[in-house]
Amino acid sequence: MADRTVDFQRERSKALKKKIFRKLRIPGAILIILLILALIYTLMGEVRRSNIADSFRAIPKTVGESRGFPYNEDELSLDRVMLIGDKPLIVSDSGVEVISNNADKLFDRHLDWGDTRVNSFNGRALVYSNTSAKAYLIGRTAELASFEEESPIVTGTVGKNGSVAVSYSTDGSQSVVKVYKPSKKLYWQWQCDREYVSSLSLSPSGGKILISAIGVDNAEIYSRIILFDTRKTAPQFDTKIEGTSILKVIYASSGRMIAVGDNKTVVLNRKGEIKSQIKYADDALFTVDSDNDGNVLLCYKEFGGSKIKVVRIPAGPGKNKEFEIGYMPESADIRGGRIAFASGNTVEIYNTGGKVLQTYDCKQDVKTVLLSNSGIFTLENGSVCKY
Repeated sequence: MADRTVDFQRERSKALKKKIFRKLRIPGAILIILLILALIYTLMGEVRRSNIADSFRAIPKTVGESRGFPYNEDELSLDRVMLIGDKPLIVSDSGVEVISNNADKLFDRHLDWGDTRVNSFNGRALVYSNTSAKAYLIGRTAELASFEEESPIVTGTVGKNGSVAVSYSTDGSQSVVKVYKPSKKLYWQWQCDREYVSSLSLSPSGGKILISAIGVDNAEIYSRIILFDTRKTAPQFDTKIEGTSILKVIYASSGRMIAVGDNKTVVLNRKGEIKSQIKYADDALFTVDSDNDGNVLLCYKEFGGSKIKVVRIPAGPGKNKEFEIGYMPESADIRGGRIAFASGNTVEIYNTGGKVLQTYDCKQDVKTVLLSNSGIFTLENGSVCKY
């Protein structure tokens, strides 16, 4: 049997490689995990990244003892309360303020204008005024961007993907519409010479914009409902509706488009064809609201105002759901399959079929009711309350 020759140099090299591998495998694994997380974070999109950052920024602001609800504001200066994501956003004469679900102050922004308008969607809000050319995009804990146009902003909206659209008038055009990417870069613009733009709505991807514009021809009011692909200059469709002022348009998550007017509401398909409509008297429209998916709550008066017809128009395929309530609510809200009405100090939560699911007896008369994931927020006598 031949003697075995040992190559000590080779053995030392193998041992060294094993030692290096053992030392590097854990840091290497950590590096791979970090790279994967970085890739996931990049693919999340601007809004999800912003919402995650909001959550981290909120942590130090919510540590320690909270003031709790009710959250008191000066009733004389408080204008209204709404939701940004699932957090209350308070609008007052001096500015806007966001509070947590424990009533900790998360963010506030002083504004040097009056008549503040807010459009909130998917954890972001566009704050503007018809008396100012400035607008601010805010999250729940920080200001994300600011915009300044040539003249005061007439209407604006924020999309699910973080895109922003605004409209305003100039000396040369009745309306100018601009769309900004989530990166705050202007990437689409349209001028309307004859009609006044009344409402804007962006598709979930931000790639399309639905516009309503009101005009007068031979003393007769009409509305145009126009859909643009923001990669193109020509409209995808341009539908004219005679005798109606379209006040609000909604581009639902399914691609359905809903236009609410002063005497009728229409549902359009992607070709601009009217698939269904609901008619009511000229002075009968009571309120209209929509949730983040594009489900629409339409309420109008019947029988001289003694009853309110409630219609839930679904964001996707399916039939409208209708029922009546025998009182004039002070406030209404919709979230998925739940509908809330406030009257006096009572808030009732209905399903889409008109069945009362839950009743809240509040401490004082409710001016505003907002549906959250787990309950409701209310505005009562200058205080924000949580139930």
